[in-house]
Amino acid sequence: MIVVGEPLYLEPLFSNKKGTYRCKIYDVNDDKILIDYPSNETTNRTEYFFDGTQFKASFVDKEKNVFTFRTELLGRKMDKIPVLIMALPKEDEIQKLQRREYIRVETLLDTAVRKRNDGYPSFNSVVLDLSAGGMLLSLPLKHSVLQGDILECLTVLPMQSGEKLYLDLTCKVLRILDGHAKDRQKAPLQFISIDPKSRQHIIRFCFEQQLLMKKRESGHLE
Repeated sequence: MIVVGEPLYLEPLFSNKKGTYRCKIYDVNDDKILIDYPSNETTNRTEYFFDGTQFKASFVDKEKNVFTFRTELLGRKMDKIPVLIMALPKEDEIQKLQRREYIRVETLLDTAVRKRNDGYPSFNSVVLDLSAGGMLLSLPLKHSVLQGDILECLTVLPMQSGEKLYLDLTCKVLRILDGHAKDRQKAPLQFISIDPKSRQHIIRFCFEQQLLMKKRESGHLE
């Protein structure tokens, strides 16, 4: 299930180091995973972690299913390259995120939009809701967007860690929705080309937003 050569994403737990760190699985044997040194996805800088640091790890398989598990940094060694030694979870400790967990959340995200092949001028807008499968785009009062158009959307995700992630998303316009009265038209978009890393970022963002919503509803938001 955990494949050598594939990317692995790490989020430190119980640490003042925040954000997501990307690495590559170098080897898997017995009860250990060997990875290259992880780099911060925002700064692209390699980070140092102490032995015993715990992480939430995630990866995406060839069928685009997302799996998560907890692991711990056991040590480090020099092979052909410097590698970190992580604890390999048991099979029943690896959780698959079901498709139903690709939740849709209401939000307001800045996005820069252009039509593939420059069919009409680029424009800035906002995303009104988001899921790992697509998003709802607010359209300008005057626009030329049509059903079936292919759009390139550079969208900003503000994560709870303080990171701002910039995702370049290729989307297909499913239809144009008329607004009520003076409301703007909206366009539901479906992702037609999204890399596993971007999909994971969106899933994480949606989970964070859902958690914030639950905290607000319960009155436990600080």
